Order: sequence, then C-alpha cells, then structure tokens
Amino acid sequence: MSHHLVCIEDEEDIQEIIAFNLERAGFEVSLADNGTDGMELVRTAMPDLVLLDVMLPGLNGMQVCKQLKADDKTAGIPVIMLSARSEETDIVKGLTDGADDYITKPFSQAELLARIQVALRRKPQSKALCVKQVCLDPELFTCKVANETIKLTTTEFKLLQAMMKQPGRAFSREQLMHAALGEQTEVVDRNVDVHIRAIRKALGDDHNIIQTVRGIGYRCCANDS
Repeated sequence: MSHHLVCIEDEEDIQEIIAFNLERAGFEVSLADNGTDGMELVRTAMPDLVLLDVMLPGLNGMQVCKQLKADDKTAGIPVIMLSARSEETDIVKGLTDGADDYITKPFSQAELLARIQVALRRKPQSKALCVKQVCLDPELFTCKVANETIKLTTTEFKLLQAMMKQPGRAFSREQLMHAALGEQTEVVDRNVDVHIRAIRKALGDDHNIIQTVRGIGYRCCANDS
C-alpha cells in the first residue's frame, strides 16, 4: 500500500517537480497551492504526511502547521516545512510551531525523499478511532466532534467504541451490549435503543454515522460512505 502525501506549495514548477518525483517513487500525491485549500485537503484526505511551503497566499505555512497540530484529528500527521528562509531563527520557529522537519530551498529530490522516509518511520501510531468528524480516544476516554469534546456515559462510550472499531459491520443489540458491559449482561432491546438515541443526540449533526440496520441492529458507517 503506497503512502499518500499532500503537498501545499504555491510555486507551480516546484509543485510539479515534487509530485513527479514522489509519484515515480511510489507515493500518491495530492496538491494545493494555498494554505486554506491545503488545510481543507489535509482534513478531508487524512494523508500520511504533509509537505508545507512556508510562504503561501492566504494562510501561511506557519499558521497552517499550528492549526493542523492543534486539531486532534490531524495532530499526528507529520509535517515537513519547505522554505527559502534558512536563518536559524526561521528554522527554530518552524519546528516550535509543530513541524516535524524543516528543509531549506533549494533542496535535492534525493534529500526530500530521505527526509520523508525518516518522518514516516517516526510517525506515531495513534489509537484514536475517527469516522468523519467524530474522534474517539480509548486511552484518554474522550470523544470529540469537530474537535469539540462531548459527554458520553461509560456505557455509551463503549457502545460507540465497539461500532467505530469495525466501521461498516452490522452489530446485533446483544453483541453491542456484550461488547460494552460483558458477556454476563442481560440484554433488553429497549435499553440498547435508549443508549443509541443518547449517543446520536450527543453527536449532533454527525449523528448519522450510526446507522440502523433493519432486522439486525446498528452499525457505524465507514469514512467513505
């Protein structure tokens, strides 16, 4: 499976060279030529890595990097900044703002490829479960919708976690309650439905990630559905 990279670069010739060489090396590359579109592309595509020019129209690279790193959904995506600014203070600021690496222009494609490979090897493996704008973190026991924390009871959290672990799979009410409360739990269909209604209400506009499966129970939709 090839890695998907997003390159946010406003100089068309540099953008084309980067895309050509990375695609030849086996990467899938998506492009944006300004900060606003680039940030939206990252949030939609959820790539494995972002190449980010510092000097961009609209939102500059520093602003884009800070916003991506402040968002739980995109914080774990490695960001490599590309800049003609080679002063130590510029490099320090880029790294302080959350960049995982900083490459000064001009750079060779061999160096860029090597830096990308190193960043991908260092990429942390997040245990958060994310479907559309809903992110569930089992370790922190938090649920966020569009980066806003919502409140769920322990049972509601575990029910949602069970479905989000296997998006697209249809669960019976019995399977869901056993996943949330254990095999010894006596399952009452109405109780499950009450919990599901509460979860949907808490999710607000994103309630439709939980789908009713007639004659079976419920499922969480996949990101591409």
